[in-house]
Amino acid sequence: MISYKKVLLYIAALAAMVAVLRGADFQEILVCLLAMEIRHFIVATLMQLLTITLIIWQWRLASQATGKSIPWGKLIYLNMAGTFVESVTPAMKAGAELTRIYLLKSHVGLELTTATSIVILQKTISLLTFILLNIAGLIFFLFLYSGYFANKAFFVANLVVFAVVFLLLVIFIIKPNSVNSFIRPIPVIPARIKLKAESFLISLQQTFANLMRNTKLCLFMLIQAFAIWLLYVVKAYIIVQSLAIESSIMEVAVATLFSYMIAMIPLFPGGLGSFEAAYTFMFVSMGYDIEQGIAAALALRLVTFWFVFLISVLYMVFHAMTKNVRKMLSWLAKSNFHGSKS
Repeated sequence: MISYKKVLLYIAALAAMVAVLRGADFQEILVCLLAMEIRHFIVATLMQLLTITLIIWQWRLASQATGKSIPWGKLIYLNMAGTFVESVTPAMKAGAELTRIYLLKSHVGLELTTATSIVILQKTISLLTFILLNIAGLIFFLFLYSGYFANKAFFVANLVVFAVVFLLLVIFIIKPNSVNSFIRPIPVIPARIKLKAESFLISLQQTFANLMRNTKLCLFMLIQAFAIWLLYVVKAYIIVQSLAIESSIMEVAVATLFSYMIAMIPLFPGGLGSFEAAYTFMFVSMGYDIEQGIAAALALRLVTFWFVFLISVLYMVFHAMTKNVRKMLSWLAKSNFHGSKS
């Protein structure tokens, strides 16, 4: 059955890309992309493989923080399946996270509460470091480049928003149970759902408390999360330099991190269209040509989205094939056994 909602989302993503491309010189974009050196593209791709490895490791640490240690093979499957769903459903990323919770429960055998805690813990640590990097980047950027670009009020407003979200995340980490204060007054939520939510949030609060008591693990998870996001900045900078765009690493960092924040808004599948539009807007705001912004966005997404999506598709196909082969071999072995008995 056709999902009309999904079709509309892809149409919206296409519309966002058309809006970005209007007024751009396509020939100039192509010239800019063709100027990219293949060795830089290979380096960025290898760094993306390192990023994938670190993200899988991040999931392992999140599981260890809840007292579980999930095998690497199952973590790879969990991440690849989540990435695939994330790429074909709206970002930030209810579909992907629900998939991971389901797989942690069905494929790994965890209880629903534990599976949900692992997903929330991983996302909270990742988002906390991501927002902190956005805040630091915007502050540095505003002080260093305030006299050289337009839309200063826009960047200041976003800095305030990031600061508020960061504060709310810190409160959530310290006391997740405080969310109950917002849930209880809502009359449309059944009492049994409120009780389940309260029980889960108490459990989650204990998980966060245990993590913060384990200083070594907590610090390592934060450092790892920072490293993952900084790798995205480095990949973007390599691509921008390869396209012969004379931009500083701070400009690239602010543009990249801010665009990923926009791409997390659940509008388009995988943030498709919204990231490219935001990235181009940031480059134009900093005084670069629209063609340079579009070329940089397309090249970066080729590495960080389409390449990752291709890997997830190939892995899921390979996993399904090997699973079917194992079933067939098991069936043949049983058939031969029964045949020899008769």
